[in-house]
Amino acid sequence: MNKNILALIVIFLCIGCLGLGYINAYNNKDVITQDSSEGGKKNKNIISTDAKVGVIDLQGVIENSAKSELFSMDYSASNALKSLRSAVDDNSVKGIILRINSPGGTVAMSQNINEEVMRVRANKPVIVLIEDMAASGGYYIACAGDRIIAKEGSLTGSIGVIFSTFDLHKLMQDKLFINSNVIKSGRFKDIGSSYREMTNDEKTLLQDIVDDSYEQFISAIVNGRVNRDDKYTAEKTHLTENKLREIADGRIFTGSQAKKLGLVDITGGINKAEEVMQTMVNEKFNSKTKIKLVNYNKKSSLNEYLFGVTESLFNRNLEVSSLLPVSMRLTKRPLYLWE
Repeated sequence: MNKNILALIVIFLCIGCLGLGYINAYNNKDVITQDSSEGGKKNKNIISTDAKVGVIDLQGVIENSAKSELFSMDYSASNALKSLRSAVDDNSVKGIILRINSPGGTVAMSQNINEEVMRVRANKPVIVLIEDMAASGGYYIACAGDRIIAKEGSLTGSIGVIFSTFDLHKLMQDKLFINSNVIKSGRFKDIGSSYREMTNDEKTLLQDIVDDSYEQFISAIVNGRVNRDDKYTAEKTHLTENKLREIADGRIFTGSQAKKLGLVDITGGINKAEEVMQTMVNEKFNSKTKIKLVNYNKKSSLNEYLFGVTESLFNRNLEVSSLLPVSMRLTKRPLYLWE
């Protein structure tokens, strides 16, 4: 294709997306949609200098990735992290409702968000609302909240770690007659290689990594839930470390099962979260002011949008990778993930 024509297409796409982005931002400005199953209605709140409760959405796989929705709501893990960091120092935000719909993701990103939720929690109440799912890394983040609310049919748990690699050596050698030549500085330098069978020593080393990551998961739940000592009167369930280790074998639970086990505090949706948050804000700040909920996810900047578009245009493996299970796409790293 002629380079001039390609440049014109890109320019027109950018202009068109700019217009659509502004329209989308205008139409979706800080709208909180109440759960219709609880008799709620759509309620529009404009962010102002008045006290408010920020609602931050985290959807999809938890990883550090770029998005390309210009000036629209970005519900990625990266944006949720950015929004939480902003909320810590925003004095107008008196509490956070973090809505999660995620099967989990990478260990480090889950830990980053967990730590940021704990930072917010130190100064203002945080409620985590589990929608369809908050499994593995999603629960790792959820356990940092003061209270966890979930629907009876939500899925959560999957407390554990998975580490995946491909083993293609028989296909490469026996079918395609391709051999791999590797020169390395140490015997573990190519650990997890797809081009040869994994040794027992390598399996032991990787198992140690998985076990250590698992203990970090347990510690996060103990820190966030077992050792809770807040004075909020909002309902909360009791969880011991012994009980936690008994059920933390990777199994998943419904919201109602998780509540009985102490992994979830309350069953309900956004209306219940708003009701509980009202109580917690009043107790924290000795106030009787009626709170309002506002969307607090940060909108993508122009630079972030252009970066995302460029990455999409030149990433030739995008369509193929989207068809793979997440654990196969994110190989050679420990994951807090259920799929």
